[in-house]
Amino acid sequence: MKTEETPQEESQEDIQDEIQTDTQSDACEKCAEYLGGWKRALADYDNLQKDLARERSELRQRAKEDVGYQIIAVLDNFDQAAKFQPEGLPKEAETWLMGLMHVRNQLESVMQDLGLVAYGGIGDAFDAHLHDAGGERTEADKADQEILEIAQRGWKMGEKIVRPAKVIINNKN
Repeated sequence: MKTEETPQEESQEDIQDEIQTDTQSDACEKCAEYLGGWKRALADYDNLQKDLARERSELRQRAKEDVGYQIIAVLDNFDQAAKFQPEGLPKEAETWLMGLMHVRNQLESVMQDLGLVAYGGIGDAFDAHLHDAGGERTEADKADQEILEIAQRGWKMGEKIVRPAKVIINNKN
């Protein structure tokens, strides 16, 4: 036999169903809120990883530039010494000098390994973005603003100028 529900019992069941539905929707809202927070935290972590990787890369780049800049001074001294190499040296002195020049070549190899490249050559056109004009001379057979002499080699790392080349240029004016 079936018992009929009284209106009071029906309203209690409706209230319980409504409470259960409200509880489920609250739980879904909380889940969505937690999921959103988790996704934001994951995105923040990814951004942090990218920022740290970029900072490490920039730090390595600056360290290479700093080391390279210090080696540039040593190479400049080798270049100056090579300009004033005496003639008529005994065989032992020439062998010793060749050894010193080998050390210079090794330093240049280290510079290349660091990503630093020497630039600026005699006969190139003067560019104020790449060169410092250390002096001027006039030579009729050369083009105006042509580099006649390199006082100090320029160095760059990629497109960044670490040190501009100091040059003597032809000035026909």
